[in-house]
Amino acid sequence: MKTKMLWVGTSKNPKTGNIPQGYVGQTRDIAKKSCEGCPLLDTACYHWKGSSQMGHGAMTRGHAKNPKKYLLKNALNNSVRSANYVRGAVGGDPSAIGRETVQSFHDDIKEFGLKGLILYTHFADGKGSHLKGLAMASCGLTEADTHVNDGWRAAAVLPMKMEGVKKFKDVPVWDGRAFTTPEGRKVVICPAQTKRGVDCNNCGLCVAPRDVVEVIGFLQH
Repeated sequence: MKTKMLWVGTSKNPKTGNIPQGYVGQTRDIAKKSCEGCPLLDTACYHWKGSSQMGHGAMTRGHAKNPKKYLLKNALNNSVRSANYVRGAVGGDPSAIGRETVQSFHDDIKEFGLKGLILYTHFADGKGSHLKGLAMASCGLTEADTHVNDGWRAAAVLPMKMEGVKKFKDVPVWDGRAFTTPEGRKVVICPAQTKRGVDCNNCGLCVAPRDVVEVIGFLQH
């Protein structure tokens, strides 16, 4: 069965802002399969270990009754006027979707008048390699140089966590330090994690086709 992205027009996620969101997989099994091979899947995945999977589950049940409801076109038409960007693959990995289809997502979003699609894959050097230039390579800091040298922009997990995070007990709280990759590339920490009033909707650094900073770092959260 061909893997689909299910889309909704609005979100209450304070990290992204109220923007359209996509979830990979029209069933739970398809969604979980798209993530197979990710080292975070059964340990620290924010989706499968968090509450966003509940919303995804409701969407899969709704899709079984009315598939057209979860098309990107409907999500865009139902978005709020303040939306600037779209967040794809909140749950699941977009590596399960072909490049032509993902390119069409980017094209349709721009044609609608929004600024771009924010998308990440954990499999830049494997089953997600066909998404180079369309998605960010989600990786560890030590892997970022390899992906950038291969033509990706990287979204790197940093070895420190945000203040107030109770998970990751062995990970130190960020002390304000700057980060660089092993090869010396500057890492820009996600502005939503370091500045008040910033979310994905008023940032957009993680739109992969943009010619901006090569490596964006994420404090563990």
